[in-house]
Amino acid sequence: MSALLPGLPNNAFWRIFLKICTIPHPSGHEAALRDDLADAARKAGLGVRVDARGNLAIDRPATPGCEHFPTVILQGHLDMVPQAATGVSFDFERNPIAPIVEGEWMTTGNRTTLGADDGVALAGAMELLTDPTLHCGALRALFTVEEETGLGGAADLDPTYLDGDILFNLDSGAGGFTAGCAGGTRSEGCCAVPKATPTPGNIGVTIKISHLHGGHSGSDIHRNFGNANVILIALLREFPALELSAISGGTLDNALSRDAEASGALPPELLERLQERARVLAAELNRTLEHDPARPITVAVATGTTPGAVWPGSRQQELLAMLASLPAGLLERSADGASETSANLAVIKGQAGESFRVVEHMRSLFNAKREALAESVLDKMRRGGLNARIVSQYSGWSPATDSPLAHFARQVYCDVVGHEPEFRVTHGGLEPGIFSGKNPRLAMLSFAPEHIDLHSPAERLNIASVAEFRTLLRALVERAGEIAAPARPGK
Repeated sequence: MSALLPGLPNNAFWRIFLKICTIPHPSGHEAALRDDLADAARKAGLGVRVDARGNLAIDRPATPGCEHFPTVILQGHLDMVPQAATGVSFDFERNPIAPIVEGEWMTTGNRTTLGADDGVALAGAMELLTDPTLHCGALRALFTVEEETGLGGAADLDPTYLDGDILFNLDSGAGGFTAGCAGGTRSEGCCAVPKATPTPGNIGVTIKISHLHGGHSGSDIHRNFGNANVILIALLREFPALELSAISGGTLDNALSRDAEASGALPPELLERLQERARVLAAELNRTLEHDPARPITVAVATGTTPGAVWPGSRQQELLAMLASLPAGLLERSADGASETSANLAVIKGQAGESFRVVEHMRSLFNAKREALAESVLDKMRRGGLNARIVSQYSGWSPATDSPLAHFARQVYCDVVGHEPEFRVTHGGLEPGIFSGKNPRLAMLSFAPEHIDLHSPAERLNIASVAEFRTLLRALVERAGEIAAPARPGK
């Protein structure tokens, strides 16, 4: 266990959470954290299983007298999104996260993502599993890998790990329950980029767009955060005489791009015009987009050595036109105003004489709309000369707000919090969308403490809301016997 920070309550949740922060665990590198949690479970006398994909299940038997209770699964994911602020050097595969307490919030001081997504699930589940005073039925923790890069762990999960009656996904929202989510599709297009010699007399320039807010490409897509990739493409198309040598923007398909840059060769007579356009654009972005007031959005133009190779002019214009045609942002709202269909122009990377790659992440509450949007994106990429494919996709989770579990959760919430909970559908992707196909019997809800600015260095976790989360989670587990366990096949 780790020492507490000043300002944190002295309980097992926070000690476990801070220990999690000391173990690097970006997507694809969850083994060390998984092994640490498994060791802690074994020391507590609990059953431990790891499937072929690396997903972890920890089982605690029912308290004597509670064997008739439904089996409850507490579920979260082991990986975190690795995002560092511009100018911050941080190796997410080696460096521990350094949380601090700022008033009512735990943050990293806007340096990196915090990892409360989904460290709160791991800490909440482990606290209950290892608490000898807990009085409950059979309880399982299920911790998946690579959730943040396409829900891969959930997709490949051994179905026997879902052999239960109730699943609480601890990865969404605050102030109520999430009972459904959008589905998602991640598409990728790649091609080789030919190279040409820059026009004699052109000078080397680099354009950098920095300090946009960033955020979650699902739950934040409706917010006025902007996308650095979209902004850079529009700016480049205003200056067709700029011969591109390289372009780079965004890092993850489920994060809004905060920074983007392009370098190339520019006729010297256009330099002053480009610099003035950059000044005007920066002022416009700071005026119209939400951002950290302490870190103004910048659009910087710097001169330097002329690159040795650039993209051929016709191919450059084809690729930029293709990028500009790709959908980006919130595309459609549902009748109640919620985000329905969206697209995130997530990652762009290309180099003259080498390769070009673009990643787009599409979401919708309706699978048919998402699939149609994905086909349209693939068609645009292919028309632009790219080899395009769907890298990963997952189904949406259809809400069930009139189920026995929903009625039970509503009553427990009223008893704990003192008022009716909200039941919502999130535009972010959640693993219950996949679980519902693996075990259609499984009744599911999702909830978490108040946790905002996910997938960005501004990520922060409300400390007071954790206390409510812990109390609610414990009550739901201990009172699960109030729901009659459904008959299982073979019983």
